[in-house]
Amino acid sequence: MVYAVIDTNVLVSALVTSNFESPTISIMHAIPRKVITPIYSRYLLDEYREVLSRDKFGIDSKTIELMLRLFTDYGMSFEPSGGACNLPDMDDVPIYMIAMETRDLNSYLVTGNIKHYPEVDYVVTPRMMMEILGGDCLY
Repeated sequence: MVYAVIDTNVLVSALVTSNFESPTISIMHAIPRKVITPIYSRYLLDEYREVLSRDKFGIDSKTIELMLRLFTDYGMSFEPSGGACNLPDMDDVPIYMIAMETRDLNSYLVTGNIKHYPEVDYVVTPRMMMEILGGDCLY
């Protein structure tokens, strides 16, 4: 099992893609199979809900709630201490802090915007996460 902080853009991609073999969809499928344990905070759940509710994505509220339940039912809640760091998008700081503060679990931060974070081995793209998991499609 792998612990992972999943950036909002990964959820959006999984819900709007028509490529059913996409790494983002595989990551979402890995959660109920207990291959990935997502780590989330209240801030992150609020961000997921706010972004996924944007009209431009056209995601219905029932789907959003089902997605959030993946996290609350199979994940681990963690509230970061509130430390600070400088990132290109300061809205990413709370997400990065969760990953940094859970490194004792060998956690990863999975994001489609890898350039928004420091170049460290635990910040990975969805495709990199699938390679870490052995490259299997997790359907």
